[in-house]
Amino acid sequence: MNPFKTYHNLKYLKLMLVTQKQDHKESEYLDWLRMCCQSGVTSIQLREKNMPFEDLAKFGRKLKEVVSEFSVPLFVNDSIDLALEVNADGLHLGQSDGCVFTARKMLGPSKLIGLSVDALEHIQRANEMPIDYVGVGAIFPTPNKVDVAKIWGIEGLALASKSSRHPIIAIGGINTMTASDVIKAGAHGVAVIGAIHNALNADKEIKALRKLVD
Repeated sequence: MNPFKTYHNLKYLKLMLVTQKQDHKESEYLDWLRMCCQSGVTSIQLREKNMPFEDLAKFGRKLKEVVSEFSVPLFVNDSIDLALEVNADGLHLGQSDGCVFTARKMLGPSKLIGLSVDALEHIQRANEMPIDYVGVGAIFPTPNKVDVAKIWGIEGLALASKSSRHPIIAIGGINTMTASDVIKAGAHGVAVIGAIHNALNADKEIKALRKLVD
C-alpha cells in the first residue's frame, strides 16, 4: 500500500520540486534537496535528461532515502524502468514517453502516475486513463523548457481545470508572483524548477510558495 495513494490526501501534489542537478556535486545537491523537503516541498520529481541510466538509478536510490526521511513522495520522469529500479512512489509521463496503461500494469495499482498534456483533447483522453493527476504546462514561458508545444496562460489553465476529472499540477514559469493565480484558476498544485533552484533563499521561497498553494 502506497501511503501517498489516497485521493483525500492530495497535499502531496501541492508543491512538486523538479530536480536540476546540472554540475552540482552529488552529496551537496542531496543535502540541498533534504533542506527543501524540510522546508516544505510536498513531492520531488527526478528529471535529469542528460544523465546516463546507471548514474540516474544510483542517484535516484540515494534521493529516495532522503525523501523518505520526510515522508515526501519521489516521482520519476519518463522511465518506467527507472521508477521500478529506485522504487519510486510515482511516475510522470509525457505524451511521447510510453503507454499509461502499460505503466499502470507494470507499476501496479498503488503507484501514483501523472501525465503531461499539451492540448485540451489530451485532457479528454486522459480522463479515461488510470492516472492520478495531469500536468498542465507551460503556463508561462520558461527557460527550462523552450520547446513547449503550448503556452496555456491562466485562461487556458482554467479551461483545462474545467475539462479534467483528475487533479491538475501546473508547471512552467510559476513563482511567488503567479502561484496564487494558478491555484485560483483551478490547479490543485504547482511544479517548479527555477523558482526554487534560482532563489537566493530557497527555504524562504519554499515557505512562501506553500502559503500560496495550500
